[in-house]
Amino acid sequence: MHIVFVFEDFCLGGVERVTEQLITGLLEGYNCRVSIICERKSGELTSRFDKLAPIYALSDKNAFITFPRLADELNPDVILFTKGGLSKYGLFVPKKIKKIAVQHVPINLPQENYFKNIIRRLGATFLYSQLDKVVCVSKGILTNLIALNVVKKSQAVCIYNPVLDKSIERQAIENVDFDDYFVCVGRLHHQKGYDLLIETIYEAKKTINDIKVVIVGDGPEHDNLKEKIRSKKLSDNIILHGSQSNPYKYIANANAILLTSRWEGLPTVLVEAAFLKTPIIAFDCNYGPRELTNNGENGHLIDFMDIGNFANAILELNKQQKLPISPNVEPFLLPVATDSYYKLFKSLL
Repeated sequence: MHIVFVFEDFCLGGVERVTEQLITGLLEGYNCRVSIICERKSGELTSRFDKLAPIYALSDKNAFITFPRLADELNPDVILFTKGGLSKYGLFVPKKIKKIAVQHVPINLPQENYFKNIIRRLGATFLYSQLDKVVCVSKGILTNLIALNVVKKSQAVCIYNPVLDKSIERQAIENVDFDDYFVCVGRLHHQKGYDLLIETIYEAKKTINDIKVVIVGDGPEHDNLKEKIRSKKLSDNIILHGSQSNPYKYIANANAILLTSRWEGLPTVLVEAAFLKTPIIAFDCNYGPRELTNNGENGHLIDFMDIGNFANAILELNKQQKLPISPNVEPFLLPVATDSYYKLFKSLL
């Protein structure tokens, strides 16, 4: 079976990390051949993907001409678009090649206005009508797509991301340079709500002066967040630690992982935290935290934007004699998730 994976680029992000895992699982456990097409051959993970499969970069000016030509030359059985928007290239691919897109985030995004979300919805509905299947990374995303009539029920399937393997446990035991800290992991982007985190820690500091949060990640909001941290006099409390090749050791050694996202699909970092038995404190955003924490029974689920209660949850965590039982993450194990994808591919052929 020959599978082509389509990427934007290879920057360090949740989509890229889980797809790297999926490709690795398919190559190691199944009779699969993999090729990669990308819009831009750039990003921190480029060398790692280079070792997995041959990479073909599209021309910026002629991408819609280059893509069908490449698809014809490679002649795969399946093309998997790693992000929903990339399925625009599927319009020019022969019907004999099966096409799948992965939906990682809600169609209606909180930061977009009503009309932009209508356009997103109409665009997704049209593009997805040309595909054989749409994989949703959470039940919440699946329900959302069906409710909005973006996909038919028979066309969509929920497969959790292949997030977990034994290498995480090996990397998690490495030492870190911090102690008695909370952790956030993710791109410095409006979606992740780090501005809300800053407000939360500003409140928490009124009770615990030396509270510490380590943020692992980089992104377009770096300078804005750095200035906001400085203006709130939190430079000793919130540390922008940048992208790290091993985020797991920071998660494993933290008091808890904090997630202040405005929206998600099903946040990879919470799955990793659960696997490493690190407590979770998260906003109840759409989608994922409620689903993963079993409606808050297996973590601290805070009403979205309730900064006061989020700060209280941080303060209360150290007082708890018994922490919540970690969520069940078996569906996210690499063998389980990879097998689900392989069975999906086989069912289409």
